[in-house]
Amino acid sequence: MAESFVSRLQAGPKEIMAAKSAFFISGFAFSTWVMMIPAVKQHLAIEADLLGMLLLCIGISACIAMPAAGLLTRYVTCRHLIIGASSLTAAAVFLLPHLPVFWAHVPVLLLLGGSVGTLDVAINLNAVLVERASGRRIMSAMHAFYCMGCFIAAGLYSFLADAAGLSAGVIAALHAGLVAALLLLGGRYYLAYHADGAQKKTALPRGIVVFLGMLCSISFLAEGGIMDWGGVLLSEDKGIPLAQAGFGLTAFSVAEFLARLPGDRLVRRFGEKKVILASTLSAAVCFAAVGWAETLPLLLIFFFLLGVAVANVVPVLYSLLEYQTVMPINLAVAALTSMGYAGILLGPAFLGFVAHHFHIAVVFDFLALLVLCQMLLALYVFSRLRS
Repeated sequence: MAESFVSRLQAGPKEIMAAKSAFFISGFAFSTWVMMIPAVKQHLAIEADLLGMLLLCIGISACIAMPAAGLLTRYVTCRHLIIGASSLTAAAVFLLPHLPVFWAHVPVLLLLGGSVGTLDVAINLNAVLVERASGRRIMSAMHAFYCMGCFIAAGLYSFLADAAGLSAGVIAALHAGLVAALLLLGGRYYLAYHADGAQKKTALPRGIVVFLGMLCSISFLAEGGIMDWGGVLLSEDKGIPLAQAGFGLTAFSVAEFLARLPGDRLVRRFGEKKVILASTLSAAVCFAAVGWAETLPLLLIFFFLLGVAVANVVPVLYSLLEYQTVMPINLAVAALTSMGYAGILLGPAFLGFVAHHFHIAVVFDFLALLVLCQMLLALYVFSRLRS
């Protein structure tokens, strides 16, 4: 990393607010696409297998784009990367409702996945640099703005579709316009970080970044397990009516957002190590509790506590990249994001295997055990960072 250049970066209230808005844009734009999926499926009259192929396009291109995004900062600034990736994401969201045939969706979804993957790396890199330049712990608050973007996109989409009766194409245009407006307001305040052009042309994780990436991958896999299997557990195993099965995910999501708001104050008071260890231990207990709880009120309590437990793990992991010296910061952020995303891609298939061959409740027992392993791995990571 061009350490002398990074040390000269400055970040005040405008740069901090702009960094938060970048997280909002990422959550808002991608959640807009998620809300459009049923309309796209209905418009194309396709079955779940073909829809799965379309969704796979996003995952493939995102996996390619994430490590490449770290290298791109050798040629363009972090500011330009955020603006460019956000603009491409908004353009893809705008185009999707207007595409007439199945195959026309493939290149646009590849574009969406690549731009979202690039954006995720760019906003986290900008956030790490803003933290360092401002001397303030603000990573959890930034990730809270991602959650806020998801909530507002889903709520606004539902309102415009149901109450106002607008089509998916019109809603997509309005949402893309909001992204453009936020870029115009805050784009100039993203940091103009430029990586050292003499860096090695590889973003493969190495050293302590590998272990931080493993921690991030476990967190993403665990959160994905809640989203993918929480409703199935409530409806098929616990006997909860299907109409109420989504309450668990709602409780989890709301709790994750709320817990990230004071997350930075908790880290400042207790330190990264205590927050990570307390979070992983609490998450393990809650995962196990979800497996044996039977009544809906008790299940919702544990889903809520799960959201609180896991909320600040990933933000802290990104902040810990500041303490490693084995990789330039731009490549370290790209590597951590890529390894975390691998947990999202591999998790559904692996957890589906567990559910099929054992029992749905065993999925949550397995996640409890996995998070306990994460806690032990975190102990090793902190011992390495201290040395």
